[in-house]
Amino acid sequence: MFNGSKPDPVSSELRYNCCFIWVDVFLPVLNKYLKKRVDSILDLGMVEELEDFYNSTEFNSVSEIGLKKAIGVPEFKKYFGNDCTKFEEDLYEEAVRNVKKNTCQLAKRQMGKIQRLREGKWDLRRVDATTSFKAARGLDSEKAAKIRERQVVETSVKIVNRFLKDE
Repeated sequence: MFNGSKPDPVSSELRYNCCFIWVDVFLPVLNKYLKKRVDSILDLGMVEELEDFYNSTEFNSVSEIGLKKAIGVPEFKKYFGNDCTKFEEDLYEEAVRNVKKNTCQLAKRQMGKIQRLREGKWDLRRVDATTSFKAARGLDSEKAAKIRERQVVETSVKIVNRFLKDE
């Protein structure tokens, strides 16, 4: 449906009555959030987890189309393979830049897929989470969670309730 150079047309005919909620964020705001999120994941031990994976016997047995495509795995290949003459720190920084770049590109591709669904006349209920994501950058996690609860979760619950009541 979404692969290839010429995408298949999206059908508006659905087998079931569905409620689709599209949590939308203005792309530049989302990109800033994603880059910060990558930094957080790195702080939580992503590199150590990847090192364990690369050093495991599992690494060679895993398919190239499965786990080896997970965020961070291909980007850190040079760093852990160390088959390059660059300094280790340079390889690390390059890998981090690539994880951030690829994560943002993935989000952009996903937004394109959502746009195709809209063009296919799918009834997507849009919830704008941009303000919530902006607030998350400058606030502590508890305050950001309250804003997200009010602007995203409560709005989504209202949408689902209206859908269930068939309004």
